[in-house]
Amino acid sequence: MGSEIEIKLSVKSEDVLTEILEDERLNKEFGHFTIISMNADYYDTKELDLLKHNLVIRIRKENGEYVCTIKKRTKELDSGILIREEWNKEIPVKAINLDLFPEIKDEMIEIIGGKELVEIVETDFIRRTLDIEYKNSVFELAVDYGKIISKHKEVLIMEVEIELIKGIESEIIPFIEEYLKDYDLKVEKESKFSRGVDLFMKK
Repeated sequence: MGSEIEIKLSVKSEDVLTEILEDERLNKEFGHFTIISMNADYYDTKELDLLKHNLVIRIRKENGEYVCTIKKRTKELDSGILIREEWNKEIPVKAINLDLFPEIKDEMIEIIGGKELVEIVETDFIRRTLDIEYKNSVFELAVDYGKIISKHKEVLIMEVEIELIKGIESEIIPFIEEYLKDYDLKVEKESKFSRGVDLFMKK
């Protein structure tokens, strides 16, 4: 288990997203973006029992490899930085196996209560990443573009994520103010999954 500490920022247009990717200072100081194809399915009961306990199961295909993840939201700071507990396991095929997560298996089984887990949300997007060394910390800067899908409805993904890999979470905001302030990015407090749940719940 690890902790995921990140902030999401919405991008207002495709033009701004392109400007970030082509930002001369970012590319000069930190190198070129790496491109990753991301497709993920999120699972819950039809009654969203896991969501009610701030939990979610995700299976993501990253450049052809499957990773199953359980996330538990634990805290949100005033700055918009999210802190989650996270468990990740590489899996050979697209299937949920709670035995791979002994630390949280019993809690998950109790919440699910024998109900079927079904696909609630799908995300399909391209992620471009930079490794950022800033002051005493290392971040991953990710620029995402694609779509969120649920019940044949879609919404656009167009956002920046900054995740703390190691170091000090309080250095995330100064990095944003120094390198990204000109792009008028707004804190996005809803995860991709949460936005997909909104689609799932719409009649």
